[in-house]
Amino acid sequence: MFRIIVILFVAAGIAFGGFWYWTTTPQYSIAQIKDAMKTHDRQKFDKHVDVNDFSSGMVDDMLTQPMKECLGGGMVGRWVAGGLSALFKPSLVAGIKQDLYNLVESGTFSQSTGEDQMSLNAMDERLCLRQHSVKSVEKLKSEGKIAEVEIVLHNEKHNKDLKLHVQMRDMGGYWQVTRMLNFPEFTSQLVEMEGDHEKTDSI
Repeated sequence: MFRIIVILFVAAGIAFGGFWYWTTTPQYSIAQIKDAMKTHDRQKFDKHVDVNDFSSGMVDDMLTQPMKECLGGGMVGRWVAGGLSALFKPSLVAGIKQDLYNLVESGTFSQSTGEDQMSLNAMDERLCLRQHSVKSVEKLKSEGKIAEVEIVLHNEKHNKDLKLHVQMRDMGGYWQVTRMLNFPEFTSQLVEMEGDHEKTDSI
């Protein structure tokens, strides 16, 4: 009887240790982000996403030439061409942050107020950003407290898988997403898929 009790305690200890380790992995933090969006839990989302750094990195990506072509012309194009992007960046970052929080709290992005506004809603209308589900998460490499993580997303509209690479920071017991590493390339693939879809529909 005593031996059975000892075995049960050991098994419970191993199970607890395994679960505790799982909660300290980047994969677990990605799962927590997914759950935060499902339950509209902004506090949990903030814990696992550095919204300031993430939004700032997204704006930097949006102001690159590939992204400018994807987003179209308008005021954003004129800011880049005129070298004024740094001047307007704080307001752009604030807008992206609000879009992200609206997505978490309501499941939708902020409504665009005009064609010259840089917004995730405008991108979603064109590229269906929300029509993706997480298929797998894998840590590719790490250096110190920084890791590169690959998230395989399944595009439900086109029934294809896309790879999104993100940078994550070890916060001591959990991980936090700080930015996307291949957002321009990821977006270019979406644009190409949408173009192929439109060609197919026109046949």
